[in-house]
Amino acid sequence: MIKVQGLLLKANADTRILDYMLLPFGEEGHTNVGKITASKGTLTLPDAATLVANMEHDSTKPVAKFISLTESDDGLRASLRILNTTSGNDLLIEASEGVRTGISVEIDDPIIRAGALIGGALSGAGFVTNPAFKSAQLVAADAGDIPADAAQSVIDALTKALKDLTEAVVPTDPTTDPVVDPNAATAEKETNMIPVTASAPQGLQAANVPEIASDLSANAIFTMLATANATGNRKMLAALADIVPANVVEMTQPQFVGELWSGKAFQRKIVPLFNHADLSSLTVQGWRWVTKPTVAAYAGNKTAVPSNIVDTEPVPLTASRIAGAHDIDRKFRDFNDTGFWEAYYRAMTESYAKVSDTAVLGNVITAAGAAVAGAVVPAGVSKGMAQIVDGAIRVLGATDTAPTFALVALNLYRDILLTRSDDTLTYLNAALGLEDGTINSFRVQPSAALAANQVLVGTKDSVTVHELGGDAPIRIEAENIALGGIDAGVFGYYAVNIHDASGLALVGPNVP
Repeated sequence: MIKVQGLLLKANADTRILDYMLLPFGEEGHTNVGKITASKGTLTLPDAATLVANMEHDSTKPVAKFISLTESDDGLRASLRILNTTSGNDLLIEASEGVRTGISVEIDDPIIRAGALIGGALSGAGFVTNPAFKSAQLVAADAGDIPADAAQSVIDALTKALKDLTEAVVPTDPTTDPVVDPNAATAEKETNMIPVTASAPQGLQAANVPEIASDLSANAIFTMLATANATGNRKMLAALADIVPANVVEMTQPQFVGELWSGKAFQRKIVPLFNHADLSSLTVQGWRWVTKPTVAAYAGNKTAVPSNIVDTEPVPLTASRIAGAHDIDRKFRDFNDTGFWEAYYRAMTESYAKVSDTAVLGNVITAAGAAVAGAVVPAGVSKGMAQIVDGAIRVLGATDTAPTFALVALNLYRDILLTRSDDTLTYLNAALGLEDGTINSFRVQPSAALAANQVLVGTKDSVTVHELGGDAPIRIEAENIALGGIDAGVFGYYAVNIHDASGLALVGPNVP
């Protein structure tokens, strides 16, 4: 991230609006990474409403929200609304009085080429007086130039120190070393010397450069340079300052624990209630009986055999689609971050499970039709349990098949849970004809999709859910070379085949 200081243009205490020139274009500024020039169209600008400004780049102290961003030929301008908080009120007074007029723009992922800012993303701002920036951040306060005589003093002192250090390590022997012309040596030194301009070295500011004696030892110079680079803001300070945690770079390697636990993975509750079949085409073609063939009593003795008119109808189904995809930074693939990809596809698969389960239930509720009022509930009997019995009787009467499940509205499910197990077993056994007094084969579960006081009772064979075979949903990845990303996503298909809607009974409350 880089931070660039802007200029307050207008402050309105009544509307709590401050207008700033955030980043001037075409103006060369001295920064701690050299001279930088910004230009129009190089920054990625998000929706202004998503940006927040804070105090002194402390993200825990938000004091304003962006209202607008305007990029013109002369620079990037912005209007910010100051929050009605104690810190916000203080800021508004300081800005109106001209005490705190600075704002430092935060730019993520900056790209600098030959002194030009050619890329980056605007990510926020901080209201500042004297910004204290990290060494890896651009500071757009003018650092000035070191006077030529001071810069030359540094160069001369470094040259002498390095020469003294070399002679100390490799002493010359006047009896064996060749005699060298002093003038030639000086010429050679000047020819091979690395060109150094009089501008401020990275991390130094002109105002803080003291007079440097030309006879400083190498040890003293290296100590001075180390001190300049070890401070949190890469400045040489004339006075002692406190060292606080905020000014110290964290050197400890953080412990990586991978994806944080976000709850138990979702398990589908609706799809497993019905028959399941693999989907091999986008369309499913089936048929159903309109009038089934029947038999009747037969007198024999070569009389006509009973017969009836039979009718069928085609049942075409088109599979519905579920999908999701994201453009992911390719670094996760280039560095083989298997943990990220496993977590990504696990989350996407879980989302597919939720969406498909909800969709299937919607189809089933629609097929069941309007809710039918249940019978009178006997005293002391759970309303939900009574409606389950009513629904079971309807399914048995229509299909001559025992139901296999009941979905219950959340408000009724509480009553069922509070019903004594002996009473539950008695009612279900009487309604479903269960053997050995067991209800393990009949599932009762809550559903938020049902309206209050409703129960859906059904039989497994009344519906078949068609889905892709194997590991559904399908996982797809493609290279996004232009943006340096991996386009990853999942695709799934499902079709709900309602064989017999009479095997589904939606029961509402009793209406006196």
